[in-house]
Amino acid sequence: MSSEGVGALFRPRLRGIFPLLVMVCSCSPLARVQPPPTPIFPPQRAMEGGDYAAFVAENERALADCKETTGCDVALFNLGFTYAYAQSPYRNPPKALQYFAELSKKYPQSPWAFQGRAWTAVLNENLTLEEKENQLQSNLRNREATIRGLRAQLNRSRDIDVEMEKRERELLR
Repeated sequence: MSSEGVGALFRPRLRGIFPLLVMVCSCSPLARVQPPPTPIFPPQRAMEGGDYAAFVAENERALADCKETTGCDVALFNLGFTYAYAQSPYRNPPKALQYFAELSKKYPQSPWAFQGRAWTAVLNENLTLEEKENQLQSNLRNREATIRGLRAQLNRSRDIDVEMEKRERELLR
């Protein structure tokens, strides 16, 4: 068989295979538009977008609609995190501690409860440090006031000494 005969033999088959090949290639994962991945850490949306108000409202609704089954632990964690996170406009550590405590009490085996307990430890440590800092600042202000008072007394004492020396000189004349 000549090379021309072999080509003629495969052309009809190639015409049938080519459209099939185009269809298979167009269905490859590379050609599809993938939706953005859902964050593993739910508060990530609020952190990235900065819309904490909508995030808090959404989680408060989820918590209110919660039927003690799925999602309640996530909503409690999200609210606790929002009130614990330093860059959140809703930062309120005591309120965060309340949400984390409720989460640990109601859903002790939830992975979110374990994270909540970690946040509780960090928040308690920070609150203790803030309290110590406030005490130290108060002590510093008190000591500065004492130093100012002592300096004022020292200046008055010097003024009295100078005045007494003047009088002594006048008397000696």
